[in-house]
Amino acid sequence: MSSSRTTDVTRAERDRRMHAERLGTAARAGLTNAQRRGTNSWERLRLPELTAENVRMDGFFETITRAQFTTELWQGLIDALESSSDAVATCHEQMAKAERGAEQPLGNMGNPVADARRYLWLEANRDFARDSADYFRRVS
Repeated sequence: MSSSRTTDVTRAERDRRMHAERLGTAARAGLTNAQRRGTNSWERLRLPELTAENVRMDGFFETITRAQFTTELWQGLIDALESSSDAVATCHEQMAKAERGAEQPLGNMGNPVADARRYLWLEANRDFARDSADYFRRVS
């Protein structure tokens, strides 16, 4: 009986580690995709036909800032997974944190740059919560 229980524990631990590895792989894919989207957006803004006359500065600001926020969220998930013994709980915690962040009222801080950054942060959290939940479902 003891041997069977040990085998079950070993199998459960192996399954848990494999699942954690798949979640980590999905998180790294999310980070890579976010970085690629940011790079693609940045490259589109640098096309030769775009000039100061037909591209607004806030487009540059938005592209750079949103890409930065999104990659920070994915990197935060990867860091949390690397230091956690329960990958599933960690993923759920990070997704819930992003959902809470996305639900915060927009408000007006009285500073256009701060307001724009806050809006982009809320959008990045919303996208991260959606995308990470999708990745989680795919590997679970």
